[in-house]
Amino acid sequence: MQTQPRKERLALHHLRNQSFETFCPLRRTSRRVGGRNLTMLEPFFPSYAFVRLDMTRDRWRSVNGTIGVARLISFGPEPAAVPDGLVERFRTLCDDDGELAFDEDLHAGEKVKIIGGPLDTLCGQLITAEPRKRVTVLLELLSGATRVSVARERLVRA
Repeated sequence: MQTQPRKERLALHHLRNQSFETFCPLRRTSRRVGGRNLTMLEPFFPSYAFVRLDMTRDRWRSVNGTIGVARLISFGPEPAAVPDGLVERFRTLCDDDGELAFDEDLHAGEKVKIIGGPLDTLCGQLITAEPRKRVTVLLELLSGATRVSVARERLVRA
């Protein structure tokens, strides 16, 4: 489902009150607020969340009228379904706080992609690889090769 901008938590709260099962994977982000760097958990898919619907039993049309919900994603007259096992796989990759972590074994020399932050979607070569720590990635930019230090959880195999 699509939520109103920055209303994911509100929508999930009201859907749970209606006995719907919901899920919204989170990611850790850093923002500068009032001259300080704050780290917070934000939705991995901004303005989107998952809701489990039984088309034969649930009153799924009521989801569209729920506070914080913009609309159910639909292709035709009924809501669209995600592939079987996708949400379950996301749940297994989340920690107790709901933060989505891709804990792949990455090794020095591998091609990686950065997720989130100002370097989002850039690809490079992993130079140092230590789990749960900051790692060094070599990026090929217009000005040449540049080494950057990023949090390990922001990398996935390219």
